[in-house]
Amino acid sequence: MNEQIISVIINGLQGKNTHLTPKKALEGLTPTKAKQKPEGEFHSCWEILHHIVIWQETMLRAIKGEKVDWEGIERNSNWPASSYLEDNSNFTTLVQKFEKGLFEAEKIVKKVDLFEKMPTWDNELIIQAFIVLLQHNSYHLGQIIAVRKIQGSW
Repeated sequence: MNEQIISVIINGLQGKNTHLTPKKALEGLTPTKAKQKPEGEFHSCWEILHHIVIWQETMLRAIKGEKVDWEGIERNSNWPASSYLEDNSNFTTLVQKFEKGLFEAEKIVKKVDLFEKMPTWDNELIIQAFIVLLQHNSYHLGQIIAVRKIQGSW
């Protein structure tokens, strides 16, 4: 049973039955296009990816039992500063961090007890953290694709 759950989580991280593969959602997205915001109150693809990566890294730290300042992240790191968006190399690094985090999540899910409680997150079960991670990534990757469609870069 546990192996089946692990398989479902890994498939979800890779985009199977949830969305396109994460790599496909970002394929061909340049830093210039990534930082453009559509008209209205939309975030740019770059801002959304930053948000994904911040919370992906945070969830993985919590799963590993590391202390997490949830409120500090929400207040200070949730969305990128405009100065961060000025250096195009930051986008390339961000994409690499996202992919590295997915790979790390796949390694971690194979090693942990999914039904162990996480004192670093209100004693939620580790499996809950992985489900939240999958849902969060899927939702925001969908936003990236929607923004790319609006921009004509999809």
